[in-house]
Amino acid sequence: MRHEPERWRNDYERDGYLVVEDCLDPETLAKLRQGIEMITADPDGFPSHLKRWLDFERDFIKRKPQYNDLSAPQVGNALRNIMELPLFDPMFAELILYRPLLDVLETLFGTPEFHFHNYKCIIKAPRVSSKFLWHRDLPYLEHSTPNLITAMLCLDAMTEQNGATVVLPGTHRIPHEPAKPGDMDIPAPNLSAGQLFQYTPSQSRGDMDIPETALPAVPRVTVTCPAGAAVLFHVNIIHGGGANRSDAPRRNVIGIWAGPDTYPVTAARYAYQGLMPLSTDPARQRQVHLSFPHLFREQPA
Repeated sequence: MRHEPERWRNDYERDGYLVVEDCLDPETLAKLRQGIEMITADPDGFPSHLKRWLDFERDFIKRKPQYNDLSAPQVGNALRNIMELPLFDPMFAELILYRPLLDVLETLFGTPEFHFHNYKCIIKAPRVSSKFLWHRDLPYLEHSTPNLITAMLCLDAMTEQNGATVVLPGTHRIPHEPAKPGDMDIPAPNLSAGQLFQYTPSQSRGDMDIPETALPAVPRVTVTCPAGAAVLFHVNIIHGGGANRSDAPRRNVIGIWAGPDTYPVTAARYAYQGLMPLSTDPARQRQVHLSFPHLFREQPA
């Protein structure tokens, strides 16, 4: 991976997203693929305490039939989402300490004092996946500030044919409060109040299924990249994606990371949430070492 902190910062601040190719080294990429394939091979066979974290396409079609032109029986046991990856295999927990990604995150946050929220895997299974609704990540994350980054590790190449993510660059600057013309400082035509997606915190879950008619009038960019790339998003950016009708899967391991003074505001907690892998605080360093003692020769005092 090429170390390009200035480009990373500039791309992220301007567009609300960043592509870093070759973030995953070949060995790590192969291990992650193998780990996900072991889960998808027989998802119905998992015990209930793990199966509860699996979201099947057949169930999503029942909830949101408008996002798939296939029926529940036609998609079989294809998975759409695997939550709580660290519970399925220790390799997914150890990914929290993956240094190349941490270097990019430290650059974007501007500090080593950021913390882990959760890891999951989004799957667009070949030929059967649903398209993704237009949304922002912030509403369902429910934190005290929007200083969060979604880090997507691409286990497969993202292409237009296999349902690559589509972003609306600059929409990360629509604040998490009622938006007005002038609140957006992006290179786009003048926007009317009707064109802006408006919401208040009490209505924020509307950001999880944004209708086409409510999207800002900004150019749409399909994010294509090779396997092994990392795509990092500001959690306020509006994005979505098409269905996968190709013969190739599109699998992305998704990590959410929170910056300083940004905390969850609900009772939900995830495996290893709150770890700060680059913190300079001795107590935080000790927490990381005690969480993964087999990865460290010496424990901090």
